[in-house]
Amino acid sequence: MQVRRTVVYTILILLLAIAAAIFAGMHFMMIPAIAHIESREASNSVLRTVGMVENELGSLEGTAIDWSQWDDTYFFATDRNGEYVKNNLMDKTFTSLQLNLMLYYDLNGTLFYGKGYDYLEFERLEIPQALAVNPAGDILDEIRRNERVEDASIRGIISLPEGLLLLSINPILKSDSTGPAAGYLCIGRYLGDAEVAKIAQLTSTDLSVISAADAGTAWGVMHETLSTQEGSAIVRISPEGNTITSFVVIDDIHGVPAAVFRVDSPRTTHQIAMESLLLFLYLVAAIGCISVLFVIYILDHRFLKRLSLLEKKMEEIADRQDFSARTRLSGDDELSSLSAKIDHTLDALEEHINAERAAVESARIANEKLTLLSKITRHDILNQVTVIRGFADLSRDALASDSPANPFIDRISSASAAIEEQLAFTREYELGGDHAKPAWFNIRDLATGIVRTMPLCEIDVDIDTGDLEIYSDPLLERVIFNLVDNSLGHGEKVTTIRLRFYEEEGSGVLVYEDNGVGIPYHQKEIIFEQGFGRHRGLGLFLAKGVLSVTGITLKETGVPGEGARFEMRVPKGLFRLKQG
Repeated sequence: MQVRRTVVYTILILLLAIAAAIFAGMHFMMIPAIAHIESREASNSVLRTVGMVENELGSLEGTAIDWSQWDDTYFFATDRNGEYVKNNLMDKTFTSLQLNLMLYYDLNGTLFYGKGYDYLEFERLEIPQALAVNPAGDILDEIRRNERVEDASIRGIISLPEGLLLLSINPILKSDSTGPAAGYLCIGRYLGDAEVAKIAQLTSTDLSVISAADAGTAWGVMHETLSTQEGSAIVRISPEGNTITSFVVIDDIHGVPAAVFRVDSPRTTHQIAMESLLLFLYLVAAIGCISVLFVIYILDHRFLKRLSLLEKKMEEIADRQDFSARTRLSGDDELSSLSAKIDHTLDALEEHINAERAAVESARIANEKLTLLSKITRHDILNQVTVIRGFADLSRDALASDSPANPFIDRISSASAAIEEQLAFTREYELGGDHAKPAWFNIRDLATGIVRTMPLCEIDVDIDTGDLEIYSDPLLERVIFNLVDNSLGHGEKVTTIRLRFYEEEGSGVLVYEDNGVGIPYHQKEIIFEQGFGRHRGLGLFLAKGVLSVTGITLKETGVPGEGARFEMRVPKGLFRLKQG
């Protein structure tokens, strides 16, 4: 069983942990301290080289500031006079400043002058393509993030196909450090073998430097080394155990790993002999085997067999779905207590199932009664409506064609026909036919049909929805009817009714509004509660419920005194606008 395997693994892990703890306590009290000292010294060694590079960058930046904040440089950036190059950018300038590159850019990042020189070999160097073609897209954008170009500058290291380059870029200003900036000056020094050797000599380390892109294949540097936070050293011990190596990742000016510094140092200590621990390890292994066998024996006789029996009983109950059966496990321990609690749960489950069945049956009977009552009521109403329509027709026939009572007779007939139509719709909805299912409704056609049946008199109706279709419950028609009816009955001064549609944040918003008295702020929520006054609450309560069937929300957002405004927010996918 899984429990037996888990217990065995637990005992073995516990024994191994105890063995490791005793092993460390007896024989390796000093090793962690020694390892910590070695690691710290190795880390400090490589970090000293990083600090030296920072010093070099600081010196480079100072040189860049001296040259970029100089009137001669400023005028050269504005008028590009050749005398500046002739008098200042000689080979000896690069040699004395120990520079490899001096590059001049305009404010758009376009290189208008540049020179490369190897101050060690005394020969010209090609300007790196990455700095000559499009530096604005990579480097200059970093310093443009300052609010003022005059305050913008950057220094750091970048990895180029030509090698690692220390650089400093500063805006070209006047000698008094004022602007506006006329461009940018970039000076650089390659971090070549000579520069690395100089840093190694100054820090008394065996330093090697390689680009981050080549570090994995050249030194076997793992991926996590390159993803280590800048400035944090990674320390490793050689497989032979006689050398300790420390790595540190240097990010470029974009925050991307550019170079890996490596310092190899001889270890000051060696590993302590391990032979004396073998006997102890054999002893721990023997104790572990005996403990495992003993615990398995106890588990099988006192726990696992009874647990298997409990599991078998639960499977039988689940397979037969006989929730009247019980586990009834004997004993006086945790397993018997668990069995009792399972039986108690089965009691509650059986009681709940019986209550659920009774509730379902009660709901079925109540629904049948309501359906019967609805049919009887609808039948009686239809009979009375038939009588009303019959007497209306008789009255019309009995009156002269120009009788002033004829419009009232027509209104009675129209209202009777509307009642019959509504009752027919409720019958279809009750029977669950096609008319009772959610469907796509053309809002313009639906609203036009509604307003034609209502006494709007002098009220202007503007339906600005285009060929909008909304997927909704068929009672959407009653929702719009109810809104128009509310405007007629409670708007008091309504002269305009408008229906429009717009999209917002992926949803569709169908807006119904009038220019009546509006709804007070303190009533904007309670008008949707069932039973709210003047026969409005029930209609809006049902309207909100009908719309919610397909996820449409309804709220009032009008300004009191300016008119009512109802927003129907339709989820994405439940509305569409036909093209053409």
